[in-house]
Amino acid sequence: MDEWKTGQKVPNIPAARDGVKNTPPLSRPFCGGESMNRSDVIGNLDSRVVPILDEVEAATDLQVQFQNLTGTYVVAQYRFDPHSNTPTVFLRSDWVDVDVAHELMHMKLELVEGFAVLAWRSDVSRTNAIEAAFGRVRGYVDDEVVHSRLVQEGFTLDGEVLKSQIFDDIYTNIPRYLQSLRPRPDDGMAHLDGFGYGELCRSSFLVHAELICKNYSSALSDAHSTKVQRFVSAFRTHRAPEASKADEVLRLFEGNNVMTVAGHKEILESWARLEALDGFVGPSIYTRQGNRYILPWP
Repeated sequence: MDEWKTGQKVPNIPAARDGVKNTPPLSRPFCGGESMNRSDVIGNLDSRVVPILDEVEAATDLQVQFQNLTGTYVVAQYRFDPHSNTPTVFLRSDWVDVDVAHELMHMKLELVEGFAVLAWRSDVSRTNAIEAAFGRVRGYVDDEVVHSRLVQEGFTLDGEVLKSQIFDDIYTNIPRYLQSLRPRPDDGMAHLDGFGYGELCRSSFLVHAELICKNYSSALSDAHSTKVQRFVSAFRTHRAPEASKADEVLRLFEGNNVMTVAGHKEILESWARLEALDGFVGPSIYTRQGNRYILPWP
């Protein structure tokens, strides 16, 4: 049953995922501003990005809009508005080409290739806590695919796709905090503690780091590789319960190919179930009906 037949006045929407960011998310970050001149944005894109934009627009018959993003640590974020049938990329003033490419790739996966998103179930109470928790799950699963695709499009993994901030901040400072025995509220990973999902948040840090080591160690500089490995070691030593949870998630990645539509959906659904979130949000796939895209209730 799609959302136009549920009796609800507004279309279903996906649970928020984190956008391109320099630091880990605190909650759902979004402060859309004024429209940007589309021609100016496109004119400033390099040759690696324009073909992605052209492909998405040709396949969907939609025109991507651009808006300013203000008052947030997020550099870029993409949203599809089912009311206006409009995909929009929101950009902070310091955006670079890979930020636009990142959001366009999410758009391509969802609207063109049929990759699942996590969407609210009908008739559930929507809370910021659940939104933040699912945004965390969705962001890390989706970005495994997006990062691989961006490398295929010619972006450098170490420095473009994975920005220097993750190595200079997270993988440098958090091991120091852990080794100095800082308590959890002050360990640099307490972003979802206030929502009651501290274990999910911390375990996702280790999931991401382990997947970087597994899939991209040869693409990292020696210095960055050392920092990631130091983070993994310190985390496993000082955050054993969260490491155990992370290992459960990593087994999902080992048993399913996240690069495929089916494998990606299975990881999303299973990770949600692991966190006892599946009663609120589930996987759904954008469906084209005429010239519009809808998101059926999961």
